[in-house]
Amino acid sequence: MEDLLEFLFGASGRISRAKYWRSVLISVGTGLMAAVILFTAAGIAAPLFIIAVVVVLFPWLLWNVSFTTERLHDRDKSAWWLVTFYVVPGALGEFAKLISFAGTVGTVLYTILALAAFALTI
Repeated sequence: MEDLLEFLFGASGRISRAKYWRSVLISVGTGLMAAVILFTAAGIAAPLFIIAVVVVLFPWLLWNVSFTTERLHDRDKSAWWLVTFYVVPGALGEFAKLISFAGTVGTVLYTILALAAFALTI
């Protein structure tokens, strides 16, 4: 059991390419199930949604950060690269939403920033 928890939530060490992609596929599946749980809880009651976020979403996010950190360590990169993969695309997306109200120029800038955020996400 301790090895499983270390594998799921430990961010130290290295992870092979096969284990990384297996974790990504499992993460996508569990992420879809988490989304169903969260949207169901949001439809029932707001306090239940908050509890579901704490119980479901936070461990899922920690799991994603841990196996991505391990893969970055395997590629001799620091975990600070996660900022590039997670924070920058989100910030670009939010900035694009703010600019989208500025008419035609805003629409063009929105498209450019949204595509840049999408490219960083990929």
